[in-house]
Amino acid sequence: MDRKIKEATGAYRVNPTEISEVEDLAQFYSSAAIELQTKLVVLLRSFGYQFHDTKSDLHQHSKLGLLFTSVIEGRPAIFIDCSEDEIASDTFEYVDYTSHQNYLMHKHCGLLRFVCFADEQLEQLSVDLLTFLSHIDAELSIEKRLAAGITYDAITSQSRDLEVSVYGAERDNTHTDPTPPEFNFSVFFADVFGEQSFHALKPEANYIDLSGTRRYVDFVLTTKERDIAVELNGERYHHPRFISEKQYRSQLFKQNSLVADGTLVFRWSDRGMRDSVKLKEQFLLYFGNPEDFQRAPNFKIERQVNFEHYPHQTDAVNKIKEGRARGDNTFLVVLPTGTGKTEVFIEDLAQQLSVNPALSVLAILPTVNLRDQLIQRLEAAFSGLVLTTQFDSNAQVTVVTSAYAIRNFKTQRTTDFEYILVDEAHRAGAIGLKRLLEYFQPQTLLGLTATPDRTDQQKLEQIFGEYEVDLTLEQAIKDGLIPPIRAFRLESNIDFSKVRFLGKDFVKSDLNKTVITPSRDQLITDVLNEYFGQELNGRLMQGVIFCVDVKHTKRMAKMLNNNGLSAVAVDGKNREGIELYTQGKVRFICACDLLNEGWDAPQTSIVVMARPTMSKVLYTQQLGRGTRNHKDKEALYVIDVVDSYGANLGQPWSVHGLFGLNQYQPFGNLVEPKTSRQTELLILDGLFEKERRIEPINIFNFEKEFGHLLNEEQLARELFVSTGTLRQWLKKDDLKPSKTLEFGKKILNYFEPHIVEEVRQQKKLKLRTKETRRDDFFEFLEERDYTRSYKIVFLLSLLNHCNERGEIAIDLLVDKYREYYLRLLDKQERVESKSSQYNDREFLNSPKEVQKSMLQFPFEKFERKCFVYQSDELSIVGFDETLWQKLTNDDLEKARKQMEQDAEDYFGKVTR
Repeated sequence: MDRKIKEATGAYRVNPTEISEVEDLAQFYSSAAIELQTKLVVLLRSFGYQFHDTKSDLHQHSKLGLLFTSVIEGRPAIFIDCSEDEIASDTFEYVDYTSHQNYLMHKHCGLLRFVCFADEQLEQLSVDLLTFLSHIDAELSIEKRLAAGITYDAITSQSRDLEVSVYGAERDNTHTDPTPPEFNFSVFFADVFGEQSFHALKPEANYIDLSGTRRYVDFVLTTKERDIAVELNGERYHHPRFISEKQYRSQLFKQNSLVADGTLVFRWSDRGMRDSVKLKEQFLLYFGNPEDFQRAPNFKIERQVNFEHYPHQTDAVNKIKEGRARGDNTFLVVLPTGTGKTEVFIEDLAQQLSVNPALSVLAILPTVNLRDQLIQRLEAAFSGLVLTTQFDSNAQVTVVTSAYAIRNFKTQRTTDFEYILVDEAHRAGAIGLKRLLEYFQPQTLLGLTATPDRTDQQKLEQIFGEYEVDLTLEQAIKDGLIPPIRAFRLESNIDFSKVRFLGKDFVKSDLNKTVITPSRDQLITDVLNEYFGQELNGRLMQGVIFCVDVKHTKRMAKMLNNNGLSAVAVDGKNREGIELYTQGKVRFICACDLLNEGWDAPQTSIVVMARPTMSKVLYTQQLGRGTRNHKDKEALYVIDVVDSYGANLGQPWSVHGLFGLNQYQPFGNLVEPKTSRQTELLILDGLFEKERRIEPINIFNFEKEFGHLLNEEQLARELFVSTGTLRQWLKKDDLKPSKTLEFGKKILNYFEPHIVEEVRQQKKLKLRTKETRRDDFFEFLEERDYTRSYKIVFLLSLLNHCNERGEIAIDLLVDKYREYYLRLLDKQERVESKSSQYNDREFLNSPKEVQKSMLQFPFEKFERKCFVYQSDELSIVGFDETLWQKLTNDDLEKARKQMEQDAEDYFGKVTR
């Protein structure tokens, strides 16, 4: 194999022309490194890739290695890590790695990344390149593959023929809740793109890589054009400097597999996630138009699973026939080993083909041998059937391995197969078929297994017993796919009018002080005892109480226990209570944010919203913990705790606000199912008969009413004018707000998005967009509007001292800004007009005072134009992400030279 690979790549022979391509990199690398890089240029050229000289491009250049672009249109770029010393450097920050890779991934519509630190790794690199490029490009040189001893079929068989193995722990079992970064990412995504886009983001997605290994992706964003994978990476487990080379190669193999399948992969470090301003810009840049996102939510609907043990195959076939006549469509058949499980499928299939000769069939088997055996049996049993081993709309029967099915099922429609077989069904959970089975909606789903184990039966019933449909919450209730929702509004006398509100939600520190009070907790406990303290329909209902934080969960659980209601508090470090709740040993579980995703307890009949929120995402996630059907569960009871809120911002989300209902009846159905069912309401009627009056309620919600509108600052930025100009237009009635909101003594103005274009045309303003950001920047500089010198010195300080991401610590920026004026004062009597405080050394020696002045002006002038931003979370100032990615080294030098000349001209006039 080694010899053949060398022959296929010309043994990496180097000629002078090829050396000249990389010799200019000597300023960055040693001579030994240049020699290796030259060999890489030769090798990549044999695959149709050319060296991309990035030394003049600050965004694409990286000391970690070399970038190559394809001479064939449509193939991703390739980056080779070839500098082990740079990766091991203490100055190498992971946020630099993720930022650089994300930029390349976006710019080149895909990026394959490999490692090659020494000559002896060139042969392995050749195999890796063949593996992924053959998967992407079926036309890759046949001679090259044969010379290397690797056929195209052998390479691509990795994606469809290998048995599925699992990398790391089974996250379906161990990773039940989102980590704090995952939860924050979800909420921030909804803030940027709107609540209606949130359903396009799928957490903890299963993925089978090209080696047949089951992996997990933190999030997959589903768009019309392609899937986008999102990985949230802590440095300890992902930074190449802190992990072994083997672990790093494994990380890259997963990423390259995704890219080879047409999925873009974007990574964010913990540090990158904390920069909310830049993160928003990157979301908008990398994820595209939210109109292209999947919109409708997925609801999991139960299948009735017929699970039976049979001594003989004939019994099994007959029972399947009887079950189908009763309306069953999902069958799990257990037959002893050696009794002909495959014959059950063939005989049942024959009966179905006699009814529907055009029946479309998908058969999934765990190994290549079993797949090939089934094909032989089908060919012998049926004549004229068109068979295939990969998804093909022209074939009637598709027979594939589990690995192939899991990797490619999203390329099919949910209704493409009327009959699905899963052989060795007891292995379905381990190989990740659950999501596949939830995706498809066949008329017959048949699982075959030889295991009699009861634990496996319970797991299989869960795996086979659900599928997904795209419906709104209201439609799902009407169709009886999830239980009816009945609401009770529990009014407290807690005053929220002084709890601060920061545009999207309450300030959590204020919330904690206000919500965590014994009187409020006691009120919740009393209501639960009054209405649910006794058995209803012969059972004690269980429920979840969503609290503000961990402290609140413990206090709430203690109060419930003291009042005769068994309860347990659960948080990220204490998970024991989940099992107690699942087993029915406690009635109530008190949880906070960490329980919002990935936790499943369908027996939950009561949800108490004790944590007020203005976030629709958070509210609907909490509500979703109870919207699963379950035996004897005839309704979900939602208790919204309604506190006293100020008149300005309206109400937090409630179930009435969610459905847009402004009439309230205690425990009344919010949405009437098409088919009525007996409910606990008959029993509850006797407990609150006097209370069952219908009354109007205030469901005004700030996010719902104002969330899509632009405020004054946002409109000013869209129009590229100052807020002062905007307010002058308002004062003259040249501009009218779409809505206003009284907030204390102030009137806040809000505008519909379509007003932007109307005002632009009315005022004859130039169109300013992300695409024009660079040109707008230089147009702004060329105006040379200098009433004072502040803009010149600010921009010079930023240009001269920012890092490779265009950022600088605000303390350092203030120091450089001060030092510039102090040095100037050493040379001349004053630096500004006579009345300016910048002539005062005492002022300039006060960083706090200078920072305050600098952020008011000139920083605010640049910020309003979307040229710079400030991150309070990280205490940094930086260039706007969109602008920074458009600026070249030449652009930065051009701006720097202009500022230096403008400074010389300005300060020369000051002393005259």
